[in-house]
Amino acid sequence: MYASKIKKFITVVLCSTMLLSMTLPTRHAKAAMANGSKFVGNIIAGSVPSNFATYWNQVTPENATKWESVEGSRGSMNWSNTDLIYNYSRTNGIPFKFHTLVWGSQEPSWIGSLSAADQKAEVTEWIQAAGQRYPNAEFVDVVNEPLHAPASYRNALGGNGTTGWDWVIWSFEQAKQAFPNSKLLINDYGIISDANAANNYVQIINILKSKGLIDGIGIQCHYFNMDTVSVSTMNQVLGILGATGLPIYVSELDMTGDDTTQLNRYKEKFPVLYESQYVKGITLWGYIEGQTWASNTHLISSSGVERPALTWLKQYLASASTPRSAFTQIEAESYNTQSGIQTESSSEGGQDVAFIENGDYVVYNNIDFGSGAASFQARVASATNGGSIEVRLDSITGTLVGTCAVAGTGGWQTWTNKTCNISGVSGIHNVYLKFTGGSGYLFNINWFQFINNLITNPGLETGNTTGWAVNGAGSLAVSTTQKHSGAYSLLSTGRTATWNGPIQNITSKVQSGNTYTCSGWVRLDNAASDSIIMTIKKVDSSGTSYTNVATGTGSNSSWAQLSGNYTLNVTGTLTELGIYFEGLNSGTNFYIDDVSVQ
Repeated sequence: MYASKIKKFITVVLCSTMLLSMTLPTRHAKAAMANGSKFVGNIIAGSVPSNFATYWNQVTPENATKWESVEGSRGSMNWSNTDLIYNYSRTNGIPFKFHTLVWGSQEPSWIGSLSAADQKAEVTEWIQAAGQRYPNAEFVDVVNEPLHAPASYRNALGGNGTTGWDWVIWSFEQAKQAFPNSKLLINDYGIISDANAANNYVQIINILKSKGLIDGIGIQCHYFNMDTVSVSTMNQVLGILGATGLPIYVSELDMTGDDTTQLNRYKEKFPVLYESQYVKGITLWGYIEGQTWASNTHLISSSGVERPALTWLKQYLASASTPRSAFTQIEAESYNTQSGIQTESSSEGGQDVAFIENGDYVVYNNIDFGSGAASFQARVASATNGGSIEVRLDSITGTLVGTCAVAGTGGWQTWTNKTCNISGVSGIHNVYLKFTGGSGYLFNINWFQFINNLITNPGLETGNTTGWAVNGAGSLAVSTTQKHSGAYSLLSTGRTATWNGPIQNITSKVQSGNTYTCSGWVRLDNAASDSIIMTIKKVDSSGTSYTNVATGTGSNSSWAQLSGNYTLNVTGTLTELGIYFEGLNSGTNFYIDDVSVQ
């Protein structure tokens, strides 16, 4: 039966224009909202909306690639709408997804009256025809909704079989042959809001993965799940799916509500999807009023006016694609997404992040660390015992680069700077600040920044003198009596000559030819006024030299800053480079704090 079937004439209604080259390289359209590594796409129904490229850089046919739409009459395949959409994707250099091959809805009405053998032959022919026509479709939804709408003809494809999902395996095997250049996906709804459903879904996924048949996981994320799902459940489900090692593609996203409700839902939940390390792309399911499958899911009116959610989405995606420097002060309330916290007015102006409890977190996208950062500083306040800030990269469970302990300050608006060392970070990352501690509210944060500082223990917040030594005679100790910021400073005592003072060796951290900005804060202890010098000591093959970087006058009533630039030029081999503070009369004790070489 099948041999005779493939020889018979198939009437194919062609698009008025020839299909464009199947091998055009994919590039994300630059005019779209998303310009990063993850696409944000949408559907096309019939004609291409004139503003499609303004917003979207991936396309899925809404109905054109469903079997019923192509072969409503047995033996007659109409690809005209699919050709139009596929040609658009090639012209604009954006990914195309074929949706879908095997599904229990929108299947041809005639398939049910056939014998099992004929059903299998027809499905085989359908998959092969689709693969021959669109062999370079970037993505293919092979089986749609296996948990909720399995194909009526599934027994013809192997039924449950020994795995419980033999018909799904067979479908993927056929798709792998027909679409050798495409990423093969499974797709279903009801997953993002239900961890149990996600675990059931993973059972199918792992079977396919064990056979090397699947390339990614589709989750639909329609309004009936997204409107009410919690962020914590979303993260739980993404973690379950991500643990398979396969990328996740959000395939049919929409959310309802009046302007304010829809906006708030997008602001709360879209970043959870877009910023997940597991999610590689998001497709929305319609955006124009009167052309979406469910009311109030549209993002733009029929006259072209953007709803607030779309305006926000443009701004969010623009900021998500533009790196922020790690070394400028970042307002805590400027997060891209959060879990558990609230904002409030700050006594220092603007807003602060408040009502922080154990396990809460905030996320800041695209933070550029350049060649690296040495420390993290946050402006904090606490009326309780405080807690800790974990600085993590790219996910809530990502690489831990540092932990800052935050002590009580005596009030929710009693602010102090807290600094801690970090390591192992460079380049651009999403930064997660995860908050840990006991019960109740922990602390507030006003702002934070990273410091590209060559100085170890620059603010003495380790509570010890690590990194510092005495140049000549004298003693060093941490002190809480005076501090420029944080809880500690370094006290230099017992000096017997003007050139004695605290020094730090930074030899291994510098490079000849570079210019460094040096800074430090000083305050006298047992003298009303005295001159103080910030000096660089260099030892190389030419000998030992001393460079006066900055000179100032210290007092015992206030802190004074010394700052200046130093250009390092090395002759032969550099054996020592240190920064130290000197010049005061012997016997004068003094404090230093917040020393930096950048």
